[in-house]
Amino acid sequence: MPIILDIDNTLLRNGTQPIARTIEYIKTLKGSKIIVTGRPESQRAETVRALRNAGISYSRLIMNPYDYKQSNRHKGEVARRLKGITVAIDDNPGARAAYSKAGIKTLDPSHLPDPKKFWTITPR
Repeated sequence: MPIILDIDNTLLRNGTQPIARTIEYIKTLKGSKIIVTGRPESQRAETVRALRNAGISYSRLIMNPYDYKQSNRHKGEVARRLKGITVAIDDNPGARAAYSKAGIKTLDPSHLPDPKKFWTITPR
């Protein structure tokens, strides 16, 4: 099942710096990763480059057709269009509210479990 991910302060800090904890956590999740960002279409090339440099894999990148101030509107519209989304991870409370209103479970990246502390079963 697909998941939605935000970029700024969720996957990347200061535009290009990877946030390791979030990236490690999403690597543990099954399903396609759809990035829905508040960044405008004019920043697509530099966004793709930053994601590639951070080693972030995704199946789709959906840019904001509006200005930054309407990022939550954009994310709510995308949430209503996409089907089968299991969770949206976004640092913005307004975006999380838009996803919740569309019936999508949300997570704040600052509260993600540490994947290094997941239980593992090792063979004897």
